[in-house]
Amino acid sequence: MFSRFKYTEYPKSIRKQMIERDKKNPEKGRKKKRSAAKIVLAVLLCLFVLLILLFCFLMLRSRRNIHPNEALNLNTDSIGVDDDTAPVVYDNGRIVEYKGERYEFNENIVSVALLGVDKENLGLDYGVVGTGGQADTIALALYDTSTGNIKVAVIPRDTMAEINTYDTSGGFLDIKEGQICLSYAYGDGRQSSCENTIRSINRLMLGVPVDYYLAMDLDGIPALNDAVGGVTLTCLETYGRFTEGETVTLMGEDADAYVRDRDMSKLDSDSSRRARQKQYMECFIDKALSQIKKNFTLVTKLYNQAMNYTVTDISLDKVTYLASTAISKDVGISDYLTVPGEYVQGEVLAEYHVDRTALFEMILSLYYTKL
Repeated sequence: MFSRFKYTEYPKSIRKQMIERDKKNPEKGRKKKRSAAKIVLAVLLCLFVLLILLFCFLMLRSRRNIHPNEALNLNTDSIGVDDDTAPVVYDNGRIVEYKGERYEFNENIVSVALLGVDKENLGLDYGVVGTGGQADTIALALYDTSTGNIKVAVIPRDTMAEINTYDTSGGFLDIKEGQICLSYAYGDGRQSSCENTIRSINRLMLGVPVDYYLAMDLDGIPALNDAVGGVTLTCLETYGRFTEGETVTLMGEDADAYVRDRDMSKLDSDSSRRARQKQYMECFIDKALSQIKKNFTLVTKLYNQAMNYTVTDISLDKVTYLASTAISKDVGISDYLTVPGEYVQGEVLAEYHVDRTALFEMILSLYYTKL
């Protein structure tokens, strides 16, 4: 096949003049190469802009849809009736008047129910409802996207609450009062178990909605702990393999033991465990955020790592949005509270009975701002 371009052989004298001309004006000889380089650069810039626009789109979409559950319906029945301090509720609880103060529900708060399940693998055994494990640890993490403040409300596993109960095939039976940790057992060990637990939490928290849930099995904590290179802290108490006052870097199973183990012989053993969990959460958040600031792709890595051990309704784009707001603020746990109440010995097991009025006042401090 012949080329459509015709080769021209110039005389030596003309070729010499052309070479001399190119030496005097080297830019002209590189013009075509530079033009090609400019095209490549323009394409790369366009791709970069598209990536930025895509990221912004995901952030905007996440910001708009960050509250999937807007069904606030604050239930203040029986609160303050005896001493004439009953709260006045407007717009289903978005505005509340209580003891001479006026409060507004903080729309910037994103709430996540954190559930630690006492099972190695999430799910049912042979498809039988009741074999999915219990929510051994329950906490509400409240993140204010406008300030970076994190507030944590721990719900003791033995808290007495209203629970939807089901038979072994999943058929609805009744609503009964029981330890809130059991609400997880009445489900598929995954999504429906989380939803049933959220239902009980919503009733317990006087109708304040929960935006998301994240349930983790026994293997999840060691995996995430090691993904950030371990967590260093000073032991709060002496038990098992730990000594009070000793500084350790928790790796693998040690991390799980530190946040989960408790002395079952003590009625309020869950209290000391909650103190360790608070300490660990603060140290883990500091470690993770410091690394994310250096390498934002760690967000995706941690998310994908967590998916091997968790069930959640938080999508990656929402996690990315929350992480992007976190690294731009001084994030920290400003409050770590426990649902107010007291332990009593039930017929068989310990029971935690909630002080409803004190709980209402705690909800005001967690979710509301004074006007």
